[in-house]
Amino acid sequence: MTFSRVSLTVSLFIGLFLIQETIVNQVHFLIGGFSLYLAAALAWISMENRNGAIVSGFIAGLVLDLSPTIDSPFGQWTLILTIVGYIVSVNREGMGDFDTRPLTMAFIIAGAATLTLILFLIATSILGESNTTLTASMRELLGNFLWTLLLSPIYVPLINRFHLATQSSRDRR
Repeated sequence: MTFSRVSLTVSLFIGLFLIQETIVNQVHFLIGGFSLYLAAALAWISMENRNGAIVSGFIAGLVLDLSPTIDSPFGQWTLILTIVGYIVSVNREGMGDFDTRPLTMAFIIAGAATLTLILFLIATSILGESNTTLTASMRELLGNFLWTLLLSPIYVPLINRFHLATQSSRDRR
């Protein structure tokens, strides 16, 4: 990733985080919550090559870690999103192009968001932080999966357009 592309990625993630905190968090979703930031970050990560996905995961996690509203140890989100960025990038290479299979991409993003939240719950338990009950956690995971899947036709094309706009002609090959 070039420096200009990194700065655009940071700007995108900060903008998405502000939208998440000011608008999306005010909406009460049925069943569980929805994280536009997490879904859009994972959509961005799934469109990147391996190195770009890992860097994007690191940047997305760092933005979450710098947030004053997130109550978790510093570096936890950075580690988790970097790991998920690696996992998605490795598995994406075997799945081919998502442009011709948007439903596959929606399921990959929803699954990656659920995996990210599961890894966060595991890391929180390992670090000795307090967690919610198992039923509440399962309801949130199921709700986040469903809302991420259902709302993907809205945010994925927008992220795809922005992603294509940030690529140089050499990256588009």
